[in-house]
Amino acid sequence: MEWWIIGALGVAVVILIAIYRVSLRENRQLANYCLLLLLENEIYEIQKRKLVEFVGKDDSKRAIDLAVKVYIAIGRMAMSFTESGLLVAGLLWDVKQGKPKSIG
Repeated sequence: MEWWIIGALGVAVVILIAIYRVSLRENRQLANYCLLLLLENEIYEIQKRKLVEFVGKDDSKRAIDLAVKVYIAIGRMAMSFTESGLLVAGLLWDVKQGKPKSIG
């Protein structure tokens, strides 16, 4: 009779593990996105221009509404850079070797 409680707890644990894994992936992608912006000047300029366009086209009436929309958009954009980890690793390795491509 108490098996349904154990089953429900098992399902809850599986759901929490899935949420944790999504959170880790999003955090990793955001960190890679930030590093990419810091290490690659061309990408920084493009993303800055797109952010200015996004903010200019938005019709928010309050600053907090705009901030939330920008936060969500940046998170989605960071998740769209699926292979950014390899690119960032290569850029970091170039920095370590003393031959950064676009820093400076």
